[in-house]
Amino acid sequence: MTVETNRKISNIIFKGLPGALAAFGGLFLLILFFLDTYHVSTILNGYFTEPIHIPLQLTRLGTDVLSIDVENYIVFQNFESLPQNLSTLYHKGFGVIGLLLLSFGICLVSSFRRMYFIGGAASIIFLLTFSGLSGLNLVKIGGNLPLIIMMCATLIPIGFISFFKNHWTLPSRLLLITPIHVTAFVLILSLSPIEEPLLYVSEHLTLPLAVISCLFLLHIGHAIISGSTIFLLKLNQGVKLKISWHISILSALYFLLVLFTLLDLMGEVNLPFPTLPPIVLMIIAGLAGYYVLQYKLDQTEQVFDSPIVGQSCYLIGFAICTLVWSKGIFTENQALIDFLNHTFLYGQIALSLLFFGYLMTNFSSILNQGDALEKVLFKPQFFAYFHMRVGATMTLVILTIFANGVIFTQLSSASSVLSADYYYLTERPQHARILYENSWDQYHRNDRSKNMTAHLYFMENQPSLAFRHLEESFDFSPNVLNIILHANKLHQTNKVVEAIFYMERGLEIYPGNEFLTNNLALLYAKTNKTNDAIAILNSLNTPSSVTEANLLALSIRHHIDLEKEFVEINDPVQSINLLAKQNKQGNYADFTIDFQSVPNIEFVKAAAIRNQWSNHTNNSLETDISYIDSLISIAQTGQTERNLLGSRIIRSVQEGQINEALKYLSGAVITYPNHTEAFQYFAADILISQLDIEKAAKELALVVAVQSQKLKPHHLAVLYFGDRAEAAFAYAERFGISFPQWMKFNENDELIKNDQVTFFQIISKFHQKTGHQLLADIGKLQSTTLQTDLVYYMMLHKAHWFNAEDLGLLKPLLTQSQNAIWTEEEFDSYVGYFESQKSNVLPANIEKLIKPAFSPKRNAYLTPLLLDHVSKIDDSLLRYETLQEAIQHNKDPKLWLAYVAESRAIGLGNYATKALEELSSWMEKDEFEKLLMENP
Repeated sequence: MTVETNRKISNIIFKGLPGALAAFGGLFLLILFFLDTYHVSTILNGYFTEPIHIPLQLTRLGTDVLSIDVENYIVFQNFESLPQNLSTLYHKGFGVIGLLLLSFGICLVSSFRRMYFIGGAASIIFLLTFSGLSGLNLVKIGGNLPLIIMMCATLIPIGFISFFKNHWTLPSRLLLITPIHVTAFVLILSLSPIEEPLLYVSEHLTLPLAVISCLFLLHIGHAIISGSTIFLLKLNQGVKLKISWHISILSALYFLLVLFTLLDLMGEVNLPFPTLPPIVLMIIAGLAGYYVLQYKLDQTEQVFDSPIVGQSCYLIGFAICTLVWSKGIFTENQALIDFLNHTFLYGQIALSLLFFGYLMTNFSSILNQGDALEKVLFKPQFFAYFHMRVGATMTLVILTIFANGVIFTQLSSASSVLSADYYYLTERPQHARILYENSWDQYHRNDRSKNMTAHLYFMENQPSLAFRHLEESFDFSPNVLNIILHANKLHQTNKVVEAIFYMERGLEIYPGNEFLTNNLALLYAKTNKTNDAIAILNSLNTPSSVTEANLLALSIRHHIDLEKEFVEINDPVQSINLLAKQNKQGNYADFTIDFQSVPNIEFVKAAAIRNQWSNHTNNSLETDISYIDSLISIAQTGQTERNLLGSRIIRSVQEGQINEALKYLSGAVITYPNHTEAFQYFAADILISQLDIEKAAKELALVVAVQSQKLKPHHLAVLYFGDRAEAAFAYAERFGISFPQWMKFNENDELIKNDQVTFFQIISKFHQKTGHQLLADIGKLQSTTLQTDLVYYMMLHKAHWFNAEDLGLLKPLLTQSQNAIWTEEEFDSYVGYFESQKSNVLPANIEKLIKPAFSPKRNAYLTPLLLDHVSKIDDSLLRYETLQEAIQHNKDPKLWLAYVAESRAIGLGNYATKALEELSSWMEKDEFEKLLMENP
């Protein structure tokens, strides 16, 4: 291999790879620092819903407008502090990369000169001693065999090379050292009986790597000042400007910057101006240090012969430093972060100050002459560079004492957190909790440790100890994570006032914090401080989608008009709440929710479906029913299953599938005996909309016997006219509910007659009546409005009774009165539909009513459509089955006679006889006999 080829390979392996890792680590470090606050600590928005009642459909019965009320849901989001989410893969990957960089570094140590090699070997022994290898428990617990194996695998190869093969190139050394090193490492891991030995080594390796990072940070202590000086000296060559002033001002400003940054970090001062984060300064100093490195290598005596060794050592140190610092931020190991912050700032203050003194002492008289001083910058003998380092070391000691030796406490606490993370990842929470607790006792600025201590105590069902730790955190080192956890746990134990106290105090410490503001608003709302809740949510300068969705939900729940106009956005939860608002106001929403974008939480998805289907849907009925049935089949809770079933029924009602809806409501009452109220009221309201007052009264009587929350005045009217007058009076007195205003009683509890009373008397037996009975009833009404309403229902449900002459009488009442419901065209198209079946030319209003795309037997109360459909069925058995299903709902006499005829036609005369007997029981004798004569 030629010298040039060997040089290229050495550059790629020993400069390119560490340099790439340093670049990756620096970029990762900046991303972690600037993009997110919490990386393993988890703050998630928890969801809960509250029901509101909305009108699904409206029905006008005379002067009353009645609604089918169903539940919609508003979704609230409360921020929750959850246990940390550590990544085993990340921790193992960090260990592997760290070991790779150490292998490169060990290989470089073999190239040191003899005495320095001995010092390097001693340093390796020191680092291995603190790597925790004894914890692998080979042969015995805490045995030193793993440590001995790794020392032999490390020191023997590099000693052999240093003493006998010192002429080997760096790639050759790597080929010998790395395989032995890796083999020994794999061997001790494979023989170790502990859980996750690689994870264990990765965590305990962080401490030696942190020490190496510390050395690197001290090495670049004056990099910015020396780098700036070299840059200014090169610019000033031949120009002879007074750059001493530039250097002095720049050094003074930088010294003040790092000093104030340190004081701010220690909490000694409250600065009126921002400072640069130590991370940013470190990366700048690292880049400047590499620029200065070549000058140092050329001008000072080194411990190695080849410059590439120094450059590679620098890049390895830079890579290790960025990776360790990144791990500290990613795992939120605040003690480790602060250790690196303090070490870096100590080094910058001490070395920058001493280097400035060194520079002015040696070169102040010739700095402005424009000479190439950078070539001798590190060579003076009067105040030698070595002496400058000694002075800097003394300054470091002074700074450490000034800070009460906090870096040692930080390093010890960081070590405890690293061990705790290992135990947590290997599912030994009690061990982890003890170490987290100990790490916080050592160093209070350790938010994650205290948070995890409290979480683990809660998991162990020791809430009193958990609350004590959260109170300690609030007293000594308050932070958002623990305030959220503390307040939420207090809320769960019904200590709402205390929860509000901690949230309010938290906002005093962290004004404008979205997490605290949101949760405090929800607590205010729970204590009926709605205006305060809305006010603090409105106070956020840049509200998130979560707080906006909560603001909208609170306004809906408490009937408050907001100044801000909400429009549909991409946030699914806000869209759910906006739909609830539109449904409550009876408005059509011009957007639909994509259910796949809704958070994959059962009750939230169920709320989205309910609110959307209560408004409209863009899918076919078959598609929606198939979808909801699949969700019902996998529902994990009974509440969600009931909710989804209710949405299925609503979807059926919206398409006029009344038979299907009533069947499922009946089944739901049986399936959920402890939750019958909503289903029975829903069934009663549907029956009222179909003018089946008798069955509606029966449903109401059953549910009101045990429930009263939803009973309304018009329900009392239904009970009264549904042949349950005694029950109506009893419930009115029992629950303190008044009859509708148009129902007035005299001293004998007799109903005083009026037009609305007459209307209700007519519709109370609407389906049982014949056509000519209803024609006669029209004259009993004095109000043309009520006459129009009655004729509308007659055409909808009784049109099959009327001949051309009857229709001629009804048409003007429906189309020409002051409150006409149909136009003449709509009337004619409706009548003509049963003759021509030309659904494609139906007016929109009639097409919406008839829904020709759906089966005519979907609603047994639409008797004209149903009988017309039956007349076109060729199969007699199918006709019988269709009519049999219809008479379970509808008591129309002609419908029953059609059933009787089909029963006899297929040989079921006994069923026909039984049907006739039942028909005669609710018809007047004369009417019954007349009907039989007209329909032999």
